[in-house]
Amino acid sequence: MARGSWGQSRLLTTKSWAVIKENRYLLAFPIIGFLASLIPLAIFWIPAGLLLLGDQTVAGIAVAIIGIFANQIVLSIASGGLVAAADTELGGGDSSVGHGIARSITRLIPLIGWAFIATVVNVIVGFIRGNGNGAADAVRNIAAAGALAMWSLITFFVVPFIVLDGQGPISAIKSSFALFKAKWGTQIFGGVRIGGVVGLITILPAVILVILGVVAATAGGDALVAGGVGLIVIGILLFMVGALLLSTMRGVFSVVLFRYAKDGAVEGGFTEQELAGAVRTSH
Repeated sequence: MARGSWGQSRLLTTKSWAVIKENRYLLAFPIIGFLASLIPLAIFWIPAGLLLLGDQTVAGIAVAIIGIFANQIVLSIASGGLVAAADTELGGGDSSVGHGIARSITRLIPLIGWAFIATVVNVIVGFIRGNGNGAADAVRNIAAAGALAMWSLITFFVVPFIVLDGQGPISAIKSSFALFKAKWGTQIFGGVRIGGVVGLITILPAVILVILGVVAATAGGDALVAGGVGLIVIGILLFMVGALLLSTMRGVFSVVLFRYAKDGAVEGGFTEQELAGAVRTSH
């Protein structure tokens, strides 16, 4: 296996992409999730914004949180469909977008429960974050980011446990954490080594383009404004492509790693050594 965290991440990302290339329809699940998530955002977030502008802060925040919950339900269904389809393909069967979504919907109630828990956690983390630029707010932001990263790691197998193992949301969270602990111990940090190279060639350039676009657009002059807007649009599109690839890779790899950690299965063109080293641990 490639040496170092970056080499491991690149190798795992390349092999995950190979699985997706053989089953390109898997890319449709994050797209469906994104497009469908615009509906609850429009239904709830626009009224929430109007309420906030009208100084109805409590009502505005309440409606916004409901919107986040509805959005999380949609994303959970799409994620469940991706997990179901990837599981079938890795097991040697044939799946499709319709088959994956249908299988995910059979687990709708547990997925709604998971969406509720995820919403509560995101809201709590949002309140932990600081709103200013002081040292105290910086500490709060670091604490919030650390908590969110750890939460993302220990819940990495929640959707596979719900969709593939038939568990409820709370049981799936416990099982996900227990599986990580049993396979990789308690000295886990950072996260799963997947998608680093995708972020480097898409997300990072996208952020840079948006920043340059904002600077150009605010510098004055019609040409600079037009060029700045163009850079911002390109940056946003590139960011969306990167987010799509990362979401699909993480979904597919969560199934590969789930089947390995739970049943010892080594699939998708990976080796046991690669899967064993997929999670960063401290020594």
